[in-house]
Amino acid sequence: MSVVRRPLLPLVCAWAALLAACDDEKASGELIGPLSGAHVAESVLALGVFEGVPVGITDTFVQDEIVHLWVRWNKLEPPHDAEAVWYDPNGNEVDVSLVEILDGPAEQITVFSLDLTPVSLTGFWEVDLWLDGEFHRSHLFEVIPQVGPGE
Repeated sequence: MSVVRRPLLPLVCAWAALLAACDDEKASGELIGPLSGAHVAESVLALGVFEGVPVGITDTFVQDEIVHLWVRWNKLEPPHDAEAVWYDPNGNEVDVSLVEILDGPAEQITVFSLDLTPVSLTGFWEVDLWLDGEFHRSHLFEVIPQVGPGE
């Protein structure tokens, strides 16, 4: 007569179920380039822009601050229309910023700005960057509440 250790059986079953439920993470890579035509070389969100340079690079802003999207373009041969479309945390389009690039060198900088209000929604916002109707890049940023004196 064999002895079965039943208290161990539920533990083994639970362990097997846990292992079966775990999927291994997978990563992949793909060579796309080189990029042809006008494209974004670099873009950041910042608290300000001083003499064409982003200052206070961040992805967190306080209600009533100004969000600046700084963009450096490559292979930009004017004319072009660059556009930033701003979305609140509910996915509603709240503003569109347009810059007409009529002349200048192939490498240029554009700056788009969104003035947040004291009652702007808090949460994660998005800004999408377009050039001549073609999507080029997006940024997510968080808007947090203002902290009053003594809070």
